[in-house]
Amino acid sequence: MLIHLPLISRAAFAGAALSMVGFAASAEALSSTFSFRVVEVTEDGQEQLAERGTVRPGEIIHYQLSHENTTTDAMAGIVIAAPVPQGVTLTLGGETTSVKAVFEVQAELDPEQEGLEWSTLPAMRMVADADGTLNEEPLPEAEIASVRWTFSEPLNAGETAFNTYRVRVD
Repeated sequence: MLIHLPLISRAAFAGAALSMVGFAASAEALSSTFSFRVVEVTEDGQEQLAERGTVRPGEIIHYQLSHENTTTDAMAGIVIAAPVPQGVTLTLGGETTSVKAVFEVQAELDPEQEGLEWSTLPAMRMVADADGTLNEEPLPEAEIASVRWTFSEPLNAGETAFNTYRVRVD
């Protein structure tokens, strides 16, 4: 079965979000781009990123978000968030950042709280057993709905930050 990448990629791009805390300028002050490639492994075991229009179940998509500060001032409090689209599962360990940042995942972590919560890694969730007792267990990758990076330092004028993450096609 072949899956057309534009469908998965449009979903991810449409859901990518940006927030800035403590900065007076609008989000337009941060020029953002989004790209994706399919991870292919060569015969000698080396990874290469390929531009393709389709993927097969089990293949890995490498998403890259770049954000350039187009102002003349440093921007503090930047948070970059991106979804894990339906039809794919986050591949933990495939996330990177070019700037110092805290990486978090979003999922249902506590059945006693409504909605999704954010957690750093390793993420744990509470699960009720048959008698209703809550037990903590590692969060399965398949349960992760979104990812985000909270920049630890301001993004200087003219500087570009790169964030990547990978998903496996279900």
